[in-house]
Amino acid sequence: MPIEEDDGEMDIYAALGLNTPVGPQEGSASPGAVTEPYDPLAAFMDDDDEDDAFPAEAFATSSVVSTETVEFLLETLARDLLDHERLSASISGGRIDMDSLTVERDRDAYHLSLIIDMGGQAIKPFATVLAVEDAWKPMAAPRGLHARWTPVYEALCKALTEALSRQGRPSSL
Repeated sequence: MPIEEDDGEMDIYAALGLNTPVGPQEGSASPGAVTEPYDPLAAFMDDDDEDDAFPAEAFATSSVVSTETVEFLLETLARDLLDHERLSASISGGRIDMDSLTVERDRDAYHLSLIIDMGGQAIKPFATVLAVEDAWKPMAAPRGLHARWTPVYEALCKALTEALSRQGRPSSL
C-alpha cells in the first residue's frame, strides 16, 4: 500500500496499513451539529488515563490470511513444541536439521516434515494431521514403518497436532 504524502506529511494510517478515519462528508451534517471522527492515533497519544474502547469500525481489517502465513506460523509453533529429546533418542547417530522443518497444507490435511542426516543419508520423516469435523486427528503411522521410526513419527504428529490446536479448530484455519 503506497504511503500518501500531502505537503510533505506522511499519512500515518497508510503507513500502519490502516484506513484513514473519515469524518462526515461536507454538507452531510446538519448545521450546528459537529461530529468528530474517531481518531485511534490521537486517542493512543492522548495523555488521559481513560479506558476508552476502540470501536470495531475504527480499523479496517482483513480476515483473509494466506496459506503461506498459516504454514509459517504452524512451522514456528511445531518447532517449539517438538520433543527434541525424544526425537534425538529415537534417531541415535542421526542429526536433525531443524531448519528443514516444514508444514504444508493439502486440502483438509497438514503435513509436517523435516530432514534427518543419518551419516550422509538424508531421511525425510513426516507426519500428517487431518481436520475431521471440528477437531484435529493425527493419522496413524504408515504401515510398514520400521519400529525404530515410530517414535519419530509420533513426536512429529504430536508437535503438529498441538500447533494446529493452538491455532484454532479446523473450521477457523
